[in-house]
Order: sequence, then structure tokens, then C-alpha cells
Amino acid sequence: MNAIQNPKEYRLENILGALALTLADRITAEAETVTGIGGIGASILIAIRSDPGILIEHLAGQQNKSQSTIVRAVQQLEQRNLVSKSAGTDRRTMKLMLTDAGMSCADSILNARESLLTKTLKRLTGTQRSELEQIVEKMLVNLIDHPKDAFPMCRLCREECCGDDLDCPVERGAAAKER
Repeated sequence: MNAIQNPKEYRLENILGALALTLADRITAEAETVTGIGGIGASILIAIRSDPGILIEHLAGQQNKSQSTIVRAVQQLEQRNLVSKSAGTDRRTMKLMLTDAGMSCADSILNARESLLTKTLKRLTGTQRSELEQIVEKMLVNLIDHPKDAFPMCRLCREECCGDDLDCPVERGAAAKER
């Protein structure tokens, strides 16, 4: 094991890691509490909210999961009356839509996430928030290795907060990787 010569030099990385894990754990816990379903249920609801009528096979690609995994998760959401299916352009494809209860659940997931993040940022001044926003945008772009990285990064985002794709740092970063 490589020992760090001066651990204090890595304090920022250490506390950023603690923040990232804490936020991820708490967002996941809130989403599971709201949906009553663990795993990928919350991100499926948000994906359908963002792209009503998405096909199961497209959702599987976005989620980086097998089609059978997505089918099982969608069945659970359907049993809870959160998702409905309808035939796609051919008999082999299924389009997914949120029911009213599903839309309410997806909105609750996003509201819980935003509440946690607002609490996390509440002691920052307007200037600090603006500076942090610029820093986080750069950090997100640095994490994009491939255009397919965009969806997993934003799987629980409220898309309308970033506006169109050109306003979203993740979408801009993913587009740059396509070139």
C-alpha cells in the first residue's frame, strides 16, 4: 500500500469524498423511502418523467442494465400503479409512461433530493454558491469519459433546472466527447 507522504495535502479530496458519499447515500435513501422500492426504481421513474414514451430497450441502455433487469423493475413499478406500458411502433417494443401516481412519486423524489441539497448549501452566500456552481460544472465535465456517461450522472436530476442541453455542463461535456 502506498502511504501518502503528507496526508494534509489530500484533505480536500478526503472531505469531498465524504460529502459525495453522504449525499449519494442520503439521496438514495430518500428515493427508496418515496418509492418504496430499492435499486433502480427511482431512476427509472425520473427517466420516464424526462422522456415520456421511452422504450424499454432505450431505458436499459440509459441505465446500463440488461433489458430483463429493466423489465423486472418496470413490472414492480407497474404493480404499484406508477408506470403504464403501451405498444411501441411494433409488437416487440413497449413504451413507458408515468401514471398520475408515478408522476407524483417522481416529483416527490426530485423534491426530496432538492430539499437535501438545499439544506447542504444553506450556509453559503450568494457569491459562494455562484463560485461553487462554476467549480462543480468543471468537476462534472472532468468526470465524463464517454458520451454515455451523461445519463448516469443526471439520472436523478430535474432536467428543467439546467434548461436545454447547451446549458447543462454534463450534456456539453458529453457532446464534446462525441467529437
